[in-house]
Parts: sequence; structure tokens; C-alpha cells
Amino acid sequence: MGDARLHELQTALTTASDLASALRAAPTRRDADQLVDVLRQALTAASSLGDRTPGPTGCALHPNGAVDPLHGDPEDPLPPGYGKCLLCNDRRRRADAHPHVRPYARPRPRPHPDWHRRLSA
Repeated sequence: MGDARLHELQTALTTASDLASALRAAPTRRDADQLVDVLRQALTAASSLGDRTPGPTGCALHPNGAVDPLHGDPEDPLPPGYGKCLLCNDRRRRADAHPHVRPYARPRPRPHPDWHRRLSA
């Protein structure tokens, strides 16, 4: 996880350096905004280097997985206990739809040993 964040920082700094080198004497507002955006990405990546927190999902199993698009949606909220991780939420949805709980298994009543004689009488 730290290697990915370090690579993200290096990429953002290289991009910022390339953009700054390409600036003319009077850069346009668009050029300046683009440089500011890349520098913010670099700052975010640099500030997250020492973090021990999981990735965007906050999930221990899938820290860099996809974030559930319904997370934080006020119109269609997730059920209680669901997090940001789309993979874990999908697993929970499938389990809720098809519970694998076996009903209490009672022993079947055994037929009487003479059941065939009783039917014919």
C-alpha cells in the first residue's frame, strides 16, 4: 500500500514539474489551475504516506477495492452494518437474498416395518 502511495506522489511531482517547465512568461488561468490541481494531488499523496489506515474503502480485506456507489446516498441508504467496500457489501447482499441457514434437522419418522402389509389389508 505504501509503494502505491509513493508512486502516486512521484507521478504527481513529475507531472507538476513538467507543467511548470512548460509554462510561458504569462501562463493562462487554465494552466495555473491545472498546476494547482496536480500539486494538490501531490500534497494529498505526501500527507498519506505515513498513514496506517486502509485505503478508500476502509476495509481490512479489500483496502483498495471499489467503493459502493450507494454509500452515503440519502435516497437509497445502505442497511446498518454495511461499509464502503463494494465487494463486502455485495457478499452481504447475496447472503441476505439467499440465506444458507439450514433449518433444524429433525430425524424423519421411520415407517412401520409392516407398512406394506397394512396397505394391502
